[in-house]
Amino acid sequence: MRRVHGFTLTELLVALVISALAAIAIYGAFSSLLSVSSQTRAQGNAWQQARTALAMLSDAIEGAGYGLPLNNCAQGIYVGIPPTQPAQNGAPSPTVADPTINGNTLVTPVAAVQQTNALYGYNPENISGFNAGVHTDALTVVTGGGNYATTPATQITQVSSVDAANFFVSSTAPFSVGDMTLVVLPDASCLMGQVTGPNNLGNGANNVVENAGQGANASAFNVPNGFAGVDPAVTAAALANAGVIDLGNQGFSIDTFYIADAGGSAVPSLYMQQIQAADSAQAPLPQLLARGVVDMRVQFGYGTQGALIGYAAPGAAPAADVLAVRLQLLVRDTRPSPGAVPDGPNGVPAIALMGMSTANPLVTHVNAAPTTVYYAVPTQLPAAAATGCVAGNCARYLYHVFDLVIPVRNDIWNQ
Repeated sequence: MRRVHGFTLTELLVALVISALAAIAIYGAFSSLLSVSSQTRAQGNAWQQARTALAMLSDAIEGAGYGLPLNNCAQGIYVGIPPTQPAQNGAPSPTVADPTINGNTLVTPVAAVQQTNALYGYNPENISGFNAGVHTDALTVVTGGGNYATTPATQITQVSSVDAANFFVSSTAPFSVGDMTLVVLPDASCLMGQVTGPNNLGNGANNVVENAGQGANASAFNVPNGFAGVDPAVTAAALANAGVIDLGNQGFSIDTFYIADAGGSAVPSLYMQQIQAADSAQAPLPQLLARGVVDMRVQFGYGTQGALIGYAAPGAAPAADVLAVRLQLLVRDTRPSPGAVPDGPNGVPAIALMGMSTANPLVTHVNAAPTTVYYAVPTQLPAAAATGCVAGNCARYLYHVFDLVIPVRNDIWNQ
């Protein structure tokens, strides 16, 4: 009978070793492929979120000034701003990106200001003592109400007190309770208010009551102390025959786009705070638009009669002459990547961005190309202010610059 031979112990051990090595190789390849796939998916999500945010920014900017009588209110519109919600998920309540006069906000169809830690909770010029070499802008866009009126609906016949925004008009027929109104002031600015309470209209006296932000039926859109709160020198006589424009109560919106990072403990993200007439008691919570947005830079394209002359920083020329907005978003991937950020001119990881020219293009008539600045990527941030970077080294991540020019269509139409 033939004897059947099995494997020797040595042969079994060799086979096991070979099998183990093959399994390790296969697992390593699979793990590497899975890691690359996960990284690619995370990067794709970050870039897609940024593109979606840019689409929302584009829609808002293209509609800036829609329904606002820009010719009547060339110097801007004074308005009270409803209180915003408290900070949540790293998104503090922002300040509208417009100047304040006598403590009141003077809004324009589109405006931008430099972010600061105090107002927005994020500022790349001061990340726990680290200066990235650039500043970040916050952008505010204003659109009008549902009536889209461009000419005064009636005129003021009498102002009993300049310390309130109540006034008598030729006819209250155009107004309804809750409507947003604009009173054209002598200096070509306007005072925005909201008609408040029941029984304020059609009472035989043609009295429009806005309560100046006081009382149970008041609106936060009404400026405290009324006309005097905007201009202490204004008189009742100067307001006689002033035009009153009715914006209706649908569609009015003030949208502010800004970056927040929960004081450095979270990934910098782009948020939108929307204030509407329907939310006059308290604005809704800020909306998260895109994670990983570490910088937003804004330049305004200025011109007259629809002809673009040049780009400069916000405020370099009158707001009424803004014909286009150039936006740059610097977006960081939300996961570390094997790729490294290339060194900038100073030998440190850096990314080129557009600089902010402060020249007035309407005076210089020079359409000069923007200068270049470099965002210095943080590499040694402390744990408490790591802005979502592993070990505080943000150079381990991929970055992408999104650059877009958006026309302010309604401003062009109204010039």
